[in-house]
Amino acid sequence: MKFVAARLLIPVLLAAGAGLHAAQGRAQDTPPLAATSPDAAALQSAWTRVRAALTPAQQALEVRRFLDLVRAGGPGRALEVDVRDPASGRAVPLDDPAVLQRPQAHQVTVVLDGRFYDFRPLSRAALEPLVDR
Repeated sequence: MKFVAARLLIPVLLAAGAGLHAAQGRAQDTPPLAATSPDAAALQSAWTRVRAALTPAQQALEVRRFLDLVRAGGPGRALEVDVRDPASGRAVPLDDPAVLQRPQAHQVTVVLDGRFYDFRPLSRAALEPLVDR
């Protein structure tokens, strides 16, 4: 039985390897993602700290640090904030009283340079820098 399963698995693995090899070839033809935004790695690192924050104060501080990096990247960067009720998927305005009263019950996505940064706010303090921007 194991021999039959191995014989069936080998063509699948070979096909996956060929697909990976083709994808690597295409990836070399296209410019790297970091080339479009030189600070992409720093932004991703800053956003990882936003998501890893354990306290509301720490998360608010990390959101402010992320926004400081965005500003340091120069003017003309479009930053959008999308807030959703995860239960229904319904979009909610950032300044909606329900969001400000119970921010933990919402999913927030920041869109910058075509990249999506999402998190669950631990408190209103994490949203205030996004509202004040």
